[in-house]
Amino acid sequence: MSFNATFPVGLAVDWQAPSGVSIPNAQLKNWLLDTGSLTERVQSLCKHFSLELIGQQGQIPHDNELSLLHANGDTHYQAREILLCGDHQPWVFARSIIPQAFVDSELSDLGKEPLGKRLFNDARFTRSAFQLCTVSASQFGIHNTQRLWGRRSLFTLDNYSMIVAEVFLPASPAYNNCTSIEKESEKQL
Repeated sequence: MSFNATFPVGLAVDWQAPSGVSIPNAQLKNWLLDTGSLTERVQSLCKHFSLELIGQQGQIPHDNELSLLHANGDTHYQAREILLCGDHQPWVFARSIIPQAFVDSELSDLGKEPLGKRLFNDARFTRSAFQLCTVSASQFGIHNTQRLWGRRSLFTLDNYSMIVAEVFLPASPAYNNCTSIEKESEKQL
């Protein structure tokens, strides 16, 4: 599987609360609603882990992102998009929307380091409940008819909130126990 999308990929999709969504597979549900570090989970399941930085720059967030960030009062944001790869395959596409002031104060030296490493090793961050989505694989330049599942949550520290959204790509272990019937029913989100 190749990931052929270019920065900024974006996630201008409809997000829903998990309570309003039918997730047809217990393993997929576990991946979508796991509150631990996704980076650490991916690392634990592969022999070779890598993070590929697709891009990071100042950007106006999508409307659905701005509505989630409404309490920030910040007007300048950076979008950061990466791939978490396991055993040389892209498993997760992640998009983070980070207030510029927070980039300047806390994350200026992030580079190719996983954002999750910082978030989960700093007890000052609080995490909101998840929202879920499905998205076409073609949005990522993947020639596959599969609908991909994603999640997002808000991480807050003091007056700063950032969005971390993750989409499980076709090679992700999140889909390992999905049958073709379940994959077809996932299209109904």
